[in-house]
Amino acid sequence: MDLLTQTVLGAGVGELVLGKKAGNKAILWGAIGGLIPDMDVLFTFLFSEVDGLFAHRGFTHSLFFPFIIAPILGWLIFQIHKRSTSVTKFEWTKLIFWAAFTHPLLDYFTGYGTGAFYPLSNYRVEFSTIGIIDVFYTIPFILVLLVIPFLKRTALLRRRLIVTTILVSTMYLLGTVGNKLYVNAMFKKGLAAHNISYDRLKTSPLPITNFLWMGLAETETGYHMALYSNFDKDIPADFIFIPRNEDKLLSFGDNEDLNKLIRFSKGFYHVNEDDKGLYLADLRFGKMGTSDNADFIFKFYLTNKNGQLAIHQNTESRSFEENDFSKFIERIKGI
Repeated sequence: MDLLTQTVLGAGVGELVLGKKAGNKAILWGAIGGLIPDMDVLFTFLFSEVDGLFAHRGFTHSLFFPFIIAPILGWLIFQIHKRSTSVTKFEWTKLIFWAAFTHPLLDYFTGYGTGAFYPLSNYRVEFSTIGIIDVFYTIPFILVLLVIPFLKRTALLRRRLIVTTILVSTMYLLGTVGNKLYVNAMFKKGLAAHNISYDRLKTSPLPITNFLWMGLAETETGYHMALYSNFDKDIPADFIFIPRNEDKLLSFGDNEDLNKLIRFSKGFYHVNEDDKGLYLADLRFGKMGTSDNADFIFKFYLTNKNGQLAIHQNTESRSFEENDFSKFIERIKGI
């Protein structure tokens, strides 16, 4: 998820694990431990545009990484604080382990794809039950962390606040799984009502809340896309067809980077041209807006440079145009 969420989650875990003994130092180091897996973004410049997609949420987000980083950082923190606290090296190691472990665990529920088993397997886990940004998950952590640092570290209220917050956030996360099952059923009903046959169905929550979802029904030649809010009065109905247009890629042949990009998209991609040239869009991330003409969020331009395929990710489509955000909020409220 976003950096703010991972920071407050790590801080909350630090408080839960060691707050009673280390006080606000546990919050600080928990926040740092929660951020460390995302430090992989600092090294993506070492990779090509496509390989960088896999470098992020790769090894630092695997199930094995916390076992490596926790003893190292635990020893370092112990050296820093050994004269001012009675916290042992093992206790600091335990704090970092859980902060670094819960970070990718939360990311597994998003839709980007996370290398849980790397380097044993390149398979990327994406449950797609919660958006990259979800205010209902993040805000409770922010609120409680604005209060806890001002309470005595041994105060019972301090302990109750963080335990309650983590329990509520965990229940909310589990609730997104149930909501996804419900949304899947709604999309299946909508597709059946419109006599749309399909091979695969993918549903993903859009950012900010867990109440607005995008559905992609894959066919032989493309995808039927629609939005659905939990507050809609009816099943999904406004399906638009997005052709895959894979024939536009034939001129590039069996290009390794292009194959990687398609693999990253899990096969949910659309190829087309605009005023900047030929592009491939990863449909799993949807559009920056709710209108049919809104631009795709993950969009890669494909150009031929001296006989070699060059792939460049577009970042201009990452912001809302005028009035689009208000329309997005209105769509969450349902139709």
